[in-house]
Amino acid sequence: MSSLTLKQWVAESIRRSQERGYNPTKFIGMWHADPSPRTIEKLVTSGEIQSGFRRMVRIGLIEWSMEYAVTVFQRTFANPEIQAAARWRLEQAKKGESK
Repeated sequence: MSSLTLKQWVAESIRRSQERGYNPTKFIGMWHADPSPRTIEKLVTSGEIQSGFRRMVRIGLIEWSMEYAVTVFQRTFANPEIQAAARWRLEQAKKGESK
């Protein structure tokens, strides 16, 4: 598990994304409105793979995606459905299907 809190981890994810030229403005707005695991759960369980996740994969930051956060913070995201959704998306990305 990360030595960072979830909020610190999200801030670092945003910082790294911006450093690579991607500013996840939609996610930032959602996170500022509700800086809680619910925001990440909504993204991970939405019907479509988010464009932000695709972008994170393309710029080499899959390990800083919100899907990956679910695997890092397993106690926070204890719901098996959330875990399964995150793992599925990560597996699709590894296969090259989320690009």
